[in-house]
Formats: sequence, structure tokens, C-alpha cells
Amino acid sequence: MVALGTGADILGHYQELHKEDLAVQTAAFTQNAQEHCRTHLPWFWSIDILWDTESKSWMSEFYRIHWLQAKSVKDCWEEEEELVISEFQWAISFFRFQAKEWHKIQMGSSTIGAPGVWCYAVRQRMVYSRLAKHAECKWQAMNVTDIQFVLEKDL
Repeated sequence: MVALGTGADILGHYQELHKEDLAVQTAAFTQNAQEHCRTHLPWFWSIDILWDTESKSWMSEFYRIHWLQAKSVKDCWEEEEELVISEFQWAISFFRFQAKEWHKIQMGSSTIGAPGVWCYAVRQRMVYSRLAKHAECKWQAMNVTDIQFVLEKDL
């Protein structure tokens, strides 16, 4: 187009074509669609030459499909975020539960006079208590304040 002597207004509208702009994506969609999170349409798909989106139904369908693909990737990331938050909460709850269970074993072993079991139970209770506190500190460091579940006291 430069060699043909086109004006600056037309040259500003079009960009140089690169080989990667013409590549066809044949990847099959997977459930997580992670390989598509950084894909985008080349620049020439976003120009509307003589309103071809109104005159050709296949272009409208093409744009709709690309939009749906981008929306599905966004939805997957939102679901992943929700799962990570839940898993973090479950881990903290598990550590708290285990600390309570070992505390019960500790109390039971002190009444029957088993010092070895008592020492082991104290050690296990401390391990799980520290894991719970460490996970809570990491959670708070991530500035996640809208989750009430993690901030609840031990039952």
C-alpha cells in the first residue's frame, strides 16, 4: 500500500501483516481452556470494511463465537478463583479440626496415665495448630477480607 502511494489516513487504518497474523488455530477446546487465555484476533478482524458485519451474517457469527470463547475463559477463571478460596478455607478448617482431635486424645491419655501418648498428642496438636495459624496469616496477607469462614473462632 505504501508503494501504491496511499494516503496517511488509509495507512493509519491498516497495519502491517505478519506471518503469525495468518496462522490458523486448530487446538481443540478443553474443559479448562487454559491454552486459549492469551489468544486474540489479529488486527484485520476488528476493522469493519463497508459495514461487513451488517451485510454478512458469517462475520457476525465469527465475532459472536470469538466473544463466547473469551467469555468462557473469563468464566473458567472466576470458577477457579472460587475453588481456590474454598480450598484455602477447607485446609484451615482441617488443620483446626485435627488440632482439636489431638487435644481430645491428649486429655484422654492424661486421665488414663499414658505419658507416651500424651507427649505424642501434644506434639501433633501443636503441629496442626501452627499449620492453621500459618495458613490464616497467609490468607490475611493476601488481603482477602470478604470471607467470614476463615475468620471464625475455633468451635
